[in-house]
Amino acid sequence: MIAGANEGKGKLQTNVALPPGKHEADALRQKAGQLLFIGLPGTKLDRHTRELLYEVQPGGVILFGRNIESPAQVANLTTQIRDALGHRVIIGIDQEGGLVDRFRDICEPMPSAKSVRNAASSVLAEKFGELSARALRVLGFNMNFAPVLDLGGGNEENGLRARTFGSQPSVVSRLAGAYLDGLQRNRIIGCGKHFPGLGGSQVDSHRRLPVVTHSWQWIFERDLVPFMDLMSHRPGERLHSIMISHAAFPEVSEFLQEWFRRTQELPALDALHQLPATVSNNVVMRLLRQALKFDGLVITDDMEMGAVVQTLSVAEASLRAIEAGSDMVLICEKEANFVAARDLIVEAVKENRIAASALDKASERIERVITLAGEAEPFDEDEFDKVCDEITKLKDELKAAEDTGEYTPLYGTEEGDERRSSNF
Repeated sequence: MIAGANEGKGKLQTNVALPPGKHEADALRQKAGQLLFIGLPGTKLDRHTRELLYEVQPGGVILFGRNIESPAQVANLTTQIRDALGHRVIIGIDQEGGLVDRFRDICEPMPSAKSVRNAASSVLAEKFGELSARALRVLGFNMNFAPVLDLGGGNEENGLRARTFGSQPSVVSRLAGAYLDGLQRNRIIGCGKHFPGLGGSQVDSHRRLPVVTHSWQWIFERDLVPFMDLMSHRPGERLHSIMISHAAFPEVSEFLQEWFRRTQELPALDALHQLPATVSNNVVMRLLRQALKFDGLVITDDMEMGAVVQTLSVAEASLRAIEAGSDMVLICEKEANFVAARDLIVEAVKENRIAASALDKASERIERVITLAGEAEPFDEDEFDKVCDEITKLKDELKAAEDTGEYTPLYGTEEGDERRSSNF
């Protein structure tokens, strides 16, 4: 067990002065555990799961349909998680709506991104974000793994389908940006996904590795635009967190290798087509961190997906993702993988494969997101029921907007400038 796990229920432990011996080892294990975003097996914390949380000390916990039984039960579970950990934690969920709706058994099913794009209304997109946030807040969450910022391409095999806000960058920026605004104004932090964009993928990364063969010019001028827009335009819509995709982008890697070649030693390009972006220094560190200057929280997609495990163990992939520049690795199911990933990160720090300062920086970004969301609020079943009723009305409004063909954009910023998309 980790010594002192219940000490300091406030901020995550960063820049800790480490005494020699066992306390130093325990503190390092705790810091490494904070880089994990893990799933849980059931609808409540039994003794075993509580001990697992205490042992691993994750910085994030994600819930799925298997964890959802009733509104009061979910609120109790999120409270139990915070209590078991003894430090502030990100509690997230994939609540996109449509195909990815973890609340469908306890609330009116939420609309899909497709229904928003068919309505073409930024006002209704923002309302969708607001209602999603209100439902999430009252159940104890502080992060939603949404919006999807991938461009739709009509491919039914890549797992996106009705999950995208459109096929044109400017449309995705406008609608997903309005949705993100609705989320974050109501204190749920959004996580834009799946960087740098899965629109060109031909297979589902849950099963095997997609290889996106679009040119780097195409990706920069299209797929990256929604991410760029929401990173740098209207302050209320600013992305604070991004999820990295499990797809290979060989053309982007070729371009970035050439771009950075003059300033540093670079590894060979061998087998780049076999590496998902999650473990690619080219995609995370060079493109997202250095070229696009994103200093927010970077989280991987689930490291137990087929696109990863066909070539790497979950633990090794998790370590390589941290080396590549991600702050947190998402491991959704197997307990053995949580512990193995944590232990391998600890060994990598001891062997100077990862700098201890990288763990501190990741903890600071995690803490920043938690602070932006604010403290959890008490469960209010009447409020949850009210939100569910309002979701029914929202779906009627979306259908009416689709039928009438009315177009209701949000335009202008607080400074009075016109809203625009990034122009490369």
